[in-house]
Amino acid sequence: MQDIKYQISYSQRRRTVQLAIRNGEVYVRAPATICRHWLSAWLQQKELWVQQTLARITTPPILPWLQRDRILVSGQAVPFRWQLAAKSSVNVDANGLELRLSTKIAAERHEHYARKLVQQHFTEQALLELPVLANELAARLRQTLGPVVVGNWRSRWGHCKQNGELGFNWRLMQVPLWVRRYVVIHELAHLQHMNHSPAFWQLVQQHCPQYREAKAWLKQHQAELLN
Repeated sequence: MQDIKYQISYSQRRRTVQLAIRNGEVYVRAPATICRHWLSAWLQQKELWVQQTLARITTPPILPWLQRDRILVSGQAVPFRWQLAAKSSVNVDANGLELRLSTKIAAERHEHYARKLVQQHFTEQALLELPVLANELAARLRQTLGPVVVGNWRSRWGHCKQNGELGFNWRLMQVPLWVRRYVVIHELAHLQHMNHSPAFWQLVQQHCPQYREAKAWLKQHQAELLN
């Protein structure tokens, strides 16, 4: 069997150990105070499961941006087109998403700027829409909402901090609205339960009965969206 490379992170806030596999990578999240010898022994016990899971994964290759012909917008796979123009821009309409790259950009930088411009477009949209959605849902959950920020993360859809700050991944503008609402409700529920206890999931289900389907949608599309 191949050697397993674990991506281990420690947190002062975490109370339990989490083992997850995403895009062929094995991630371990553990409390900062955990005994390292115990963790090593625990991972050895999980080794067979990890190997079997990695063997089942058949993630299709992620195409470079400029080789794609479709892109997710609010959960819909719409046509993706690009062309050279006098000025860079992104436009989304009934015909799909059109990306224009300035002729001043060197050819070897086209891929970099394509990703950057698409991210900028969805980030601006997220900054306008997600605070509104978060405030609406916070009122339903009777939670006091702190600042709402938008970030670029490859391993999470959002976060909740003790001061009430909620953070959301700009890629949420590519998922269906009902899935987006689940992520916001998930983070809002952490304002009351800073864990994933049964009480936490009960609160999530109360306000998002389809939360399991939403989690499954995110898992199905995470390789495409988080790369």
